[in-house]
Amino acid sequence: MTATTEAAYPRPARAWSVVLILFATAVLAYTDRQVLSLLVDPIRADLGISDTQMSLLLGTAFAVIYGVAGIPLGYLADRRSRRNLIAAGVTIWSIGTLLCAVAPSFGTLFAARIIVGLGEAVLSPAAISMISDYFEPKRRGLAVGVYFTGIAIGIGGAILIGGGVLDLVRAGLFAGTPLAGWAPWRLVFVAIGIPSLLWTLVLLTVREPERRNDAIVEPAEPGERSLRSLMTGIAPVYLVVAVASMVDNAVGAWAPSLLIRQFGQDPAAVGVQLGVLLMIGYGGGMLAGGALADRFAAWRGPRGKIELCGLAVLATLPAAMLINSGSAQGVLVAVPIYFALSAVVTASGLSAILDATPNRRRGQAMAVSFFLNVAIGAGLGPTLVALAGTHVFGEAAGLGPAISLTVVASYVLAALALLPAIRARRV
Repeated sequence: MTATTEAAYPRPARAWSVVLILFATAVLAYTDRQVLSLLVDPIRADLGISDTQMSLLLGTAFAVIYGVAGIPLGYLADRRSRRNLIAAGVTIWSIGTLLCAVAPSFGTLFAARIIVGLGEAVLSPAAISMISDYFEPKRRGLAVGVYFTGIAIGIGGAILIGGGVLDLVRAGLFAGTPLAGWAPWRLVFVAIGIPSLLWTLVLLTVREPERRNDAIVEPAEPGERSLRSLMTGIAPVYLVVAVASMVDNAVGAWAPSLLIRQFGQDPAAVGVQLGVLLMIGYGGGMLAGGALADRFAAWRGPRGKIELCGLAVLATLPAAMLINSGSAQGVLVAVPIYFALSAVVTASGLSAILDATPNRRRGQAMAVSFFLNVAIGAGLGPTLVALAGTHVFGEAAGLGPAISLTVVASYVLAALALLPAIRARRV
């Protein structure tokens, strides 16, 4: 398939302005998604709900609809205006966030979280598909990396942003308004939901790009050969990106508890330290991974991005071992290094998937990847650490060995799975 010429792509200034808008949209999305974790205790007290119900609000209510709805929404992203879909998604999740502010019970808060998940499910499939049409393949990796840096900052910064908003609310942000008598946790949802809703107006300034057919794909082959080409070509990359999500969830879920339980760290200090380090490590890794993916593709051809993904997988192993170093300083060094390398895996892997997917299927391709990330990542990651701690090492060993084993075993299997894809892309 012949690539579209460079001159046919939008000017770099316009293309990068769109990436920055999508970057900011990702930060807003993850802040709206994650801020609930800061408000657990006051919500429990006001609504009289249990820890189990709270866990459903934090995870299930959002993740199930996010994973399931993402695939049909990815299908729509391949056939309708992606700009309009993203704007609609922002409107929907903003309304869901505002509904959280007025929820009188567990049931209504659960429904509001479903609405947040439904709105956010369209963002990444449509955004990445749009970015792929703004940038030619040799510059696409960096653009995708910049977008995912927004997700990284949103993940690490949601606690910081949410905490800042909570401080403003307590300092009287809504003093003198009809909302002044509301509980602070409700006002946090208002203070975050309104800017997200207004951001829709910014998204409407983005121009929908022309769809391009520049994917590096092999001609379709009938029967078993076509299936074998798929399974040994790009399918293993989906698996590796999902494994990265799984281990990210495992490390992110248990690293704070490791520092608090084993080393007696203050929970508030741990939140700030890990939040900042995660933004630096994961965000920097996404940027570096996108830029390196472009360079590896220029150097090694179609297999370059997959080879970079494999190298990054192997490079995580020393960082995984350092998590079990026996010192708080070692953990605080190892965790951001791990997340930086994992971000390279994700950025290069998703860029390789884009290159191998025809334009008309890129929204679906990204939706499938995010579905696997949610199903495997959120579903298995934290549980694997708990199982390893209980059944392999025993509770007396602490969390360090269980986290390290989960990372090492998962990424060794990922590296083995990636070998057929590297061989299949040789030219």
